[in-house]
Amino acid sequence: MQDRYPDASGFNVDKLQRHIGERLGLQSLTGVLGFERILTSPDISRPGLCLTGYTHKFLNHRVQIFGETEITMLSGMSPGKRRRALSNVFGFPVLCSIVSKGLEIPCELRDASLMAGSALFRSPRDTTPLIHDLTAFLSEVFAPQETMHGTLVDVFGEGVLCTGRSAIGKSEAVLGLVERGHRLIADDTVSVRRNGDTLVGSGDPVIGYHMELRGLGFVNVPELFGVGAVKERQQLDLVVLLVDADRMGEMDRSGLESMTTKILGLSIPLVEIPVLPGRNLTVLLEAAAMLNIRRKNTGSSTSEQLNRILLSKLEKRRGPE
Repeated sequence: MQDRYPDASGFNVDKLQRHIGERLGLQSLTGVLGFERILTSPDISRPGLCLTGYTHKFLNHRVQIFGETEITMLSGMSPGKRRRALSNVFGFPVLCSIVSKGLEIPCELRDASLMAGSALFRSPRDTTPLIHDLTAFLSEVFAPQETMHGTLVDVFGEGVLCTGRSAIGKSEAVLGLVERGHRLIADDTVSVRRNGDTLVGSGDPVIGYHMELRGLGFVNVPELFGVGAVKERQQLDLVVLLVDADRMGEMDRSGLESMTTKILGLSIPLVEIPVLPGRNLTVLLEAAAMLNIRRKNTGSSTSEQLNRILLSKLEKRRGPE
């Protein structure tokens, strides 16, 4: 299934359990209590400081992780002191809590969770990898997102988003790339998420890996080309805009003008390719991807390198003034 990350709106503890509970090995110790509480942050909290009584700016709206440090601290207290320490935490509307490393849970912690109506889980995972996997998942869920019209394909490991007006030939050109061994990520509707300084694209889970080809209708790419012809998600590296031939007069033919486009606040290289009868768009898309890889590896385009060579030869012919 494509775009396995759920929508951030209405993302609650129940969805957290269903989407990542198995990977984290989560076992609920309070049934479904508190499963309706809504997550609003991709970050987690360690409540150790709050247990000592320092509750200033306690981040109760985050998932609370009780690791070995917190459980050892609680285990060293008397039952009465333990209840007072936990009241510092559960005096707030705590979202939910996870005890890591399969540690023995003090009965006061379970009682405090039940009284507060807050879900309590236990996981056999060590604390650090548990936090890493949980925050990585939540960062994707809460990442800025945009839906774009186009076709996303992996060309030599380069994520190329082919865009252009309807019926200009995007899907047909990308189908040619798939036939040449490249991999389709999404056709028509591309979901783009920003993860730090990178953009990651995936497809619509309903459309799946179907492509609409005028005259043929919908085709299922894995059925025609095998499961190796598709990919769930891909970093977006290049946008190719297919334009009508009547715009050729406005375009730079030298390749010296580097263009970019903004997606979710990040600049992505942009290439415009005019559509003309007889032009092999599949080969041109493949070449655009290879040129973008070369630009990233060398820091300049082939056109810029050739321009420097020509200017150098002209300077030598001109000689000293």
